[in-house]
Order: sequence, then structure tokens, then C-alpha cells
Amino acid sequence: MSLSADKLIRFGTGSSSLLKLLNKNDIRAGNGFLVGRGFHLSFGEFAQSSLGSQARKRFYKKVSTVQSNKDFEIVLDNRKLKTPAGSIFRVSSEPLALAVVNEWDAQEEKILVSSMHITSLVNTILDNPNKLRKQDIISHILTYLDNDTLLCREEGNLEWSAEQTKKWDPLVEWFNKRYGVTVEPSCAITGPNLPIHARKALEKYLHSHDFWTLNGLMFAVESVKSLILALACVDRHLSVEEGVRLATLETDFQTRQWGRVEWAHDMDNFNIQARFAASILFVHLTSSSSSIEDKYKK
Repeated sequence: MSLSADKLIRFGTGSSSLLKLLNKNDIRAGNGFLVGRGFHLSFGEFAQSSLGSQARKRFYKKVSTVQSNKDFEIVLDNRKLKTPAGSIFRVSSEPLALAVVNEWDAQEEKILVSSMHITSLVNTILDNPNKLRKQDIISHILTYLDNDTLLCREEGNLEWSAEQTKKWDPLVEWFNKRYGVTVEPSCAITGPNLPIHARKALEKYLHSHDFWTLNGLMFAVESVKSLILALACVDRHLSVEEGVRLATLETDFQTRQWGRVEWAHDMDNFNIQARFAASILFVHLTSSSSSIEDKYKK
């Protein structure tokens, strides 16, 4: 399947980048990273805490890509995009470059920095502000399995317990079969008891991905608080919409019982879906052929 800018536009979802116009020939797509629990605040949290409602007027007319050796760079008019640390914004995948172009081109009169998740992910990888190694990311991803949304169950409300069983158990069964592990949901306050063999099997699987893909997967897991849901969407077992629906099952149940706050729940759901869609797209683009020409040859 070939990817082009018009096909990528439906994935137009964002990031918490901070744009800084440094001079006439130097533009940086800033991104916020704060050390917290050994890693970083989520992109959405950084945007809310640091960016507020600030918006910069769009200062460019045309967004394009230019090939440099085997890599692809982003050009705003005649200015090359740079990372917050000052490195050239450069990716090895042409479809990924087109996704970044789509994010910048989708900006209207004002630049909505919170709408460029993919740009933000690339900045994270290129600058690596926390000096993370591949093993650091894998270990961080696996910590989410200990408190996975689908494995931590609640007792007390029979109707809610029945809904968890009906909606989540089939996916847990799929996960066990797909990855050759045995994980079970638990109502214990300490969370599920995960077998050592399951953790080792998943760690081996994660090691099969490169540093770029693992960053995208980490963002996906953080978005829905579930490794199971993230991998189900990466494997195309679930759509992004289905994944978010299962991740927010408790919120949906509570709103059916007690009503919803006008706009608030819809906005929360949209933000989660935007971040999650961007991360799943990022995983697919970083684990596919590097250029559209390669795809046509196939």
C-alpha cells in the first residue's frame, strides 16, 4: 500500500510541540520533556501545564520535504525545520516525513502546537533529552502491564463487573494466544500477578523493534494505559476507535449511570483518540519501507 499526503490527512493528530522562530533561516519545532519517574511527562500534560492557550501566527506558506542522501527533511518555505536542540529535523521514512508535512500544512491562521503529535515524537527521538536507551523504553513499557487497564478489575457493582468480563476478557484471551503468554485479570488491590515467563516473552518481542518504533509504542501505551490495547491496534486486531472505546469503558459506564458533563467527556475522548491514532500510525510508518518508491516497487 502506498502512502501519500492526501491519504495521511485523515490521521491529522497532534503533539505538544513548542514552535520557536529563531531567525530567517532557522526554525525549531520545540517539544517539552520533563524528567518524571525517570522519563517524561505525557505530551498532553506538558501542553496544558506549559503552553496554555498560546498560539503563534502561521509564518510560512508552503511545507515540503527534501531528500538528503537517504533521509528526508522538512522545509517550511525555504527554511529547514530543526529540533529543540538545534539538530536538523530528519527522518529515514518518506511516509513518515509526509505525515509530518501534513501536520504542519494542516495549521491555519494560528499554529495549534498541540495538534502535532508526530512532530513531537520525532523530536523526542532525535534529541533524546533524557538519554534513554532501548532497554529503558522496554522496561518502561512493561511497567504498564502491571497495572494494565484490561487486567485491573473492580468488584462491588455486578453490572460493571459483567461489562468488564464481556468487553475485556475476549481481548485478554487474544493477547495470551497471540504472544504465547498467560496473563489473567485481578481484583486485588496490588494488581495482577504476572508470571515471569510472560514478562520475558514480551520483553523478547519488544526487543525485535527498533528505537524509533519503541518510542511510538511507548506513546501509544501511555495514551490508553494499556500494553494489551496498544499491541492489539498495532497488530490491526482492533481499530484505533475500538481501542479507545475499550480504554474508556469505565468512563462510558459511569456516564450512562450518572450522566455526562457537556463537552468535557467528548473533548477528553477526542484528545485520547488523537494521541493514540498518531502513535499507532507512527509505529506503522517506522516499521515499513523507507520510501514510497520502495512501496511501488513491491
